[in-house]
Amino acid sequence: MPLTPADVHNVAFKKPAIGKRGYDEEEVDAFLDEVERELARLIDENNELRASLGPGQELAGDSADRLQAEVAAMRARMERALREKAAAEQAATQTQAELEQARNQAGVAASPLALPSSQPPRVLMMAQRTADEHVNDARREAEDILAEARDRAEQTVQEAVDRADAVDREARERHQQAVQSLGQKRSDMLREINGLTGLAEDYRQRLREALANHLLDLEAVPPAALER
Repeated sequence: MPLTPADVHNVAFKKPAIGKRGYDEEEVDAFLDEVERELARLIDENNELRASLGPGQELAGDSADRLQAEVAAMRARMERALREKAAAEQAATQTQAELEQARNQAGVAASPLALPSSQPPRVLMMAQRTADEHVNDARREAEDILAEARDRAEQTVQEAVDRADAVDREARERHQQAVQSLGQKRSDMLREINGLTGLAEDYRQRLREALANHLLDLEAVPPAALER
């Protein structure tokens, strides 16, 4: 049967007979009061630890709110970067289509069929080369813009993913540390409770033995001696 604070509080001992040895009454009462208070404190702490280690435990307070806010911000930034990347690719595709159209128009304009027969071939070659150069320059510029946009978008996405992973990892580590700390504290409290319970039980056993010895001593005294 486990020892409770109420058991300690309600325990009572008989006073030894006159002339017999016994424990000091005030010291016994003081010790029992201390045992009662310590048992009550340890039981309360044990109940709190059990509640804190129950199902559904989560990180609480400003620290958890801050971590959740950082994760949400990183996700929003990542989504925004993906949208910008898609918009840049669409704009580059449209630009390339317009460049192809301009090149076709330039090719028609530079065609020998569109010029008078008296136009020198050298002029035709210069016009064709100029048109090709404009088209190539525009294409290179569009490709550079697209490549830069892709690099920036991918870099932003990677940074957001890395940061989100770091925040999630930090939150998991803190949660694990908190659980381990509570588990260790709970184990320490249980050891204290077991030790104190054993101490109280040992003390009670010694008191029982002392009372039994007193009774034996009383039984060994002749009745004639008690009548004096």
